[in-house]
Amino acid sequence: MENQNFEQPSQSSEDHFTVTPSMPSNNLPLAIISTILGCCSPCWIGLILGIIAIVYSSQVRTKYNAQDYDGALQAAKNVKIFSFISLGLVVVYIIIQLVILSIYGIGYYKNYFKQFR
Repeated sequence: MENQNFEQPSQSSEDHFTVTPSMPSNNLPLAIISTILGCCSPCWIGLILGIIAIVYSSQVRTKYNAQDYDGALQAAKNVKIFSFISLGLVVVYIIIQLVILSIYGIGYYKNYFKQFR
């Protein structure tokens, strides 16, 4: 039987592989829709939150290109949080208005808007 020598492959520092994570979605359409619908929320809080969501949405690509992958992922999560809060405020406001309409009727709104003329 022959003596076989097998060489172990040498590891150099150049042989390592880095996996670049994919860029998270910036959810810009969601941020824009929540900003537009945020105009329907009381005191325009939804509008402010929608604008904050748009700012975070623009940060996703910037942070990803700067190789701050965790920051990009956190910015993408913040976009969803602020957008959903904004949309939630709009839904709650619409429900409140529908309850007021069903209790007091359309005459309440007519009298309410008459005072602004």
